[in-house]
Amino acid sequence: MHNPYQAPVANLDVPFVQEPGAEAEVGGFWLRLAAQLLDVLFMLPFIGLNLWLGSVWRYFYAVWVIPGTLIGMFLTVYLVRRYGGSPGKLVLKLRIQMKDGARITTKAALIRVAPLMVLSLLTSIGTAYAAILMDEATYSSIGFMQRSAVLGASAPIWSTLASTLMQVWMLASIPIMLLNKRRRALHDFLAGTAVVRV
Repeated sequence: MHNPYQAPVANLDVPFVQEPGAEAEVGGFWLRLAAQLLDVLFMLPFIGLNLWLGSVWRYFYAVWVIPGTLIGMFLTVYLVRRYGGSPGKLVLKLRIQMKDGARITTKAALIRVAPLMVLSLLTSIGTAYAAILMDEATYSSIGFMQRSAVLGASAPIWSTLASTLMQVWMLASIPIMLLNKRRRALHDFLAGTAVVRV
């Protein structure tokens, strides 16, 4: 029996589709940048723990490759698919959706982060390889900045290339985002997505 006084229940799995002719307000460059900074802020304790573990144990980089990738996928694929964005985007009332206004698909969420995920994974594997090859005494005796420089210089060439390509990909997104009306970044074009204000 239907209770007329019962509060309505929202089904979060029903795809969101915009009203025909209604254009959602675009999530602008500065708002998206602020969301990225918020994501980094939320992750600071976690980043600090990683930096500390990486400084006391040279095998940490090798052990961390798979868990780090899985956590990255949780933040950039699962949360995006389930809630429409990362924590920073959700706080700033931004939503990632398909360019036609439909809810983002798992495939689109994966495609959106695939280039950075693959390049990041290659860079992490190269850093782990360099850390394993370094002797324990040298690894323990040098500071964070010097260790990072030595690991970067000792990493295989493909890892250095992956790191450079990752930086190029991120920097290329800025002018592309600024030069189109809907403020879609390179990964948005690749996945067929857009970031809008809720």
